[in-house]
Amino acid sequence: MKISVIIVAYKSGDILVKCLDSIAKYNDIEDELEVIVVDNSPEDERIERDLAKSQYKNYRYIPSDNRGFGAGNNQGVDISTGEILAFLNPDIMLIEPIFKKVWEKFQKEKDLMLMGGKLLFEDLKPGFSFYFDYKPSIIKKWSLKLWNRKDRYDEKNMYIAGADLFVRRDAFCEAGKFDENIFMYYEEPDLIRRLRKVKKDCKIVYEPGIRMIHLEKKSTPMSMNMIGHEMDSCIYYGKKYGLDYKKKIRFEYRYYKLKRMVYKVLKNQKAERMNEIIQYLNENYIKILRKY
Repeated sequence: MKISVIIVAYKSGDILVKCLDSIAKYNDIEDELEVIVVDNSPEDERIERDLAKSQYKNYRYIPSDNRGFGAGNNQGVDISTGEILAFLNPDIMLIEPIFKKVWEKFQKEKDLMLMGGKLLFEDLKPGFSFYFDYKPSIIKKWSLKLWNRKDRYDEKNMYIAGADLFVRRDAFCEAGKFDENIFMYYEEPDLIRRLRKVKKDCKIVYEPGIRMIHLEKKSTPMSMNMIGHEMDSCIYYGKKYGLDYKKKIRFEYRYYKLKRMVYKVLKNQKAERMNEIIQYLNENYIKILRKY
């Protein structure tokens, strides 16, 4: 098998059907592609019945306890057979054939270990295909959209977005797969750090010629639980690599306060949402934020 697509879903049946339909439409390697769906939904909200609506019938379905994004993907890897692992979010929609391009690029560049494509919004405008790594900066926050629009990926200071990760299987397994201590967020930079450790000359590539739509936050709408997962993963990741996680959390807190102020000036309803997030952070991360 050339490529194994692994999709971890959580109560996102209708959107996942669109994802599978797009894979069926643009599968350009036929039987050399396998698709594995790991269902992290609660037992009474499993999406198996929804998947029956899809035009793509040759997927493997695994109901799973929700132990997080990384653990779900690892579970899919354990039963996969592809040389290249394609980790796709359920809210990804293909708009053109990509799998042959992916396969040929990995065959041509033997030192290529991880690659991400160009993510687009539904209107086909550039989305967020990569992000800056841990170091906090207002300038980086505000300029990220421009960097993505111009395809200016900086391998030393950025990481590929986890919505579409193509990874060489042997390197992924040698690096220890996804860290299952991370429930959600920071899986990508963590994996990249470990890939570079086990493969000294490995290449991490952003390939804008491989394009797809990312219906960002459609499969998992933002909630306070997700904010909590992001902060907890931020702390874990910082401790793991000796980074200043307290500075990072305080920066995110101040950034939400800045956004609240801007939204208030603009009389935007998002100001109330920012207020809820700030209150949540105050209630749950007071020991880190106490100097503020």
